[in-house]
Amino acid sequence: MSRQRGRVNVGVCGGGIGGLTAAIALARGGSQVTVLEAAPELGEIGAGIQMTPNVARLLVRYGVSEIIGDDLVQCDRINMRGPDGSIVGFSDFKSIIKNFGFPWWVVRRDQLLAGLAEGARRHGVNVVTGARVDNIQSSSSATGPWGPKVTVKTEKGQSFEFDFVVGADGLRSTIRTRLFPAVKPTALTMNAAYRAVIPYDEVFAKIPEARELLGNNIDVWMAPGSYLISYPMTAGRDFNMVLSHHTRDGHVVVDAEDARIDELRDSFSGYEPTVRKIVALINESKRWPLLQTGPMTSWTNSDKNIVLMGDAAHSMVNHMAQGAATSMEDGAFLGKVIAEVGRGILSLTEAVNIYEKMRMVRAWTKQQASFTNGEIAFLSGSQLQARDTASRVEAAGPHLNPVHPVPPPPSYRSWNIWGYADGIPGVYAYDAEGDADSAVCDYLAQQGPVDPNTRVSQRLREKWWSWSTIEATQGEALIKGDKSRL
Repeated sequence: MSRQRGRVNVGVCGGGIGGLTAAIALARGGSQVTVLEAAPELGEIGAGIQMTPNVARLLVRYGVSEIIGDDLVQCDRINMRGPDGSIVGFSDFKSIIKNFGFPWWVVRRDQLLAGLAEGARRHGVNVVTGARVDNIQSSSSATGPWGPKVTVKTEKGQSFEFDFVVGADGLRSTIRTRLFPAVKPTALTMNAAYRAVIPYDEVFAKIPEARELLGNNIDVWMAPGSYLISYPMTAGRDFNMVLSHHTRDGHVVVDAEDARIDELRDSFSGYEPTVRKIVALINESKRWPLLQTGPMTSWTNSDKNIVLMGDAAHSMVNHMAQGAATSMEDGAFLGKVIAEVGRGILSLTEAVNIYEKMRMVRAWTKQQASFTNGEIAFLSGSQLQARDTASRVEAAGPHLNPVHPVPPPPSYRSWNIWGYADGIPGVYAYDAEGDADSAVCDYLAQQGPVDPNTRVSQRLREKWWSWSTIEATQGEALIKGDKSRL
């Protein structure tokens, strides 16, 4: 296991939300980063996405929130509703921000991607578009400071050589197929989702009564076998909907398909009249599959110089709004551990082993939470009644009374693990970079030798004392801002 100091040359295959987050994190850690994106230009669909506190902290830390600006919308509350519109669960975002220290934003995917792309550019990341990966190989002859080099070849005949490659190329990952050809994303249920975006001006012009229903909130209507989640985007100009449902006649959705609008509307025909009218405004949509990848037994090759992240490693259903968030966590975690490789504190193998150990179990936990939350939302019959009865104290909102707040009893546990402030703190309070640093410290603390008097691990001490090894020329370059000398 070679431990050398230097600038790790990293290739990130995939310029999506997770890949660009990884690129920023890696560049911040001192790596030289190139993103290879298959598409002719960076782009995303215009549908909405939630940036929960665990990843809002990354947008703030990386300066991306300032780039996106007002298009990051902070809603006031979450309303969990029955199909008739009655409130069956409730969360106040003031409580969520107080608990976790960061916002819970909603934003258009394309605006988020544009912000990440600009953030990557500002961090010196080289983005190459039109570079669809055709083959990837760990060299048996060419080696660098940290082990075998990795060669990536594109369909256009371009060839790139890296010290380390991150496979962030999504659900249909070429990198995963090369490493683990038997692993396929799978639809484990008949659940699928429609998406739609309608300007608020159109909604209110055609449905004036919608003004009384729709505020600056995330609203979720739930019925047996389906739910509809809505929220504002684009500084409050666009109304976003995700319409999750079970398909009919045993049809399993495995690829995005054109929606039959009559079937879409019929799937939500039991909802309150205003919601039905809003759904009727949808003239076209796609039905998106909800696929899970894994859990896998490994995310890396035997040389530990190619690793998977994001949907390439652990795609999940959408019921916790954590698919993209989990890939962003992966990227932030990788940025921290690979930084320790460049500082000579860890070998590349050690860094990748720490990444796998910590991130694989976390992703699997979130995959399970996503299934569970969807199961709770889709309840029917006596189970639905029991669910709604259990949350009466929450729905009434006595703890939010500004004059005489009455907190729920200490033993209260909401069924809403996605949206309730205390539902799943291990997700929303999580700091991927802090977790990575702790994992590195825990690992080094167990490596010998140790000081005979203090019992401090020599390698852990080396991590904390590494400031003293910065060469004078590097320090001078930092002061002058001369990146070429770093």
